[in-house]
Amino acid sequence: MADRQTVRGAAIPNIPWEEKPKGCEDVVWRSARNPIIPRDLIPGSNSIFNSAVVPFDGTFAGVFRADDKTRRQVLHSGRSEDGISWKIEHEPIRFVCENQE
Repeated sequence: MADRQTVRGAAIPNIPWEEKPKGCEDVVWRSARNPIIPRDLIPGSNSIFNSAVVPFDGTFAGVFRADDKTRRQVLHSGRSEDGISWKIEHEPIRFVCENQE
């Protein structure tokens, strides 16, 4: 087993955190509040997955993959004050290609 590592950096005091559940030996564990983001939080979604969340200006910003009821996958942006309650934009992220080959 690898030696224990310490991550050094600025504290993020408002990051949501739960202690490891008693008896859990996993490196990463799920929140007891799961699912954090309901599958149908935006119109037409069948499921929503957290792709990337980062601290941003004292709050949290994220990119989420949403599958519609036909399983078409699109990316949406979202914001949260506390990292738990999310407002996800109903319109997907639009990617614009400047070089239209």
